[in-house]
Amino acid sequence: AMSRVQATTDYLGPDCRYLNFSTGEEIMVYSKLSRKNENLWTGSKGKDFGYFPKDAVKIEEVLITEEVEVLTKETDFLCLHGDKYTFE
Repeated sequence: AMSRVQATTDYLGPDCRYLNFSTGEEIMVYSKLSRKNENLWTGSKGKDFGYFPKDAVKIEEVLITEEVEVLTKETDFLCLHGDKYTFE
């Protein structure tokens, strides 16, 4: 994990790729998206994992200060709805 954050607001994501949480919950941050999605981070809360807006949390503890850019592919942003996939 890169950092530990605390939710400053309730958040309900638009689909299964997003992490839902309530104010005050602790989230572990694993990546920060860049370019067109720079407002999104990825993290986990218990067994749940997904994207969330960085503006919905405050940093409590930084665990790793060095940032490394990792390339992504379209399949990194899949969500299965019934029998159809949703792409970002």
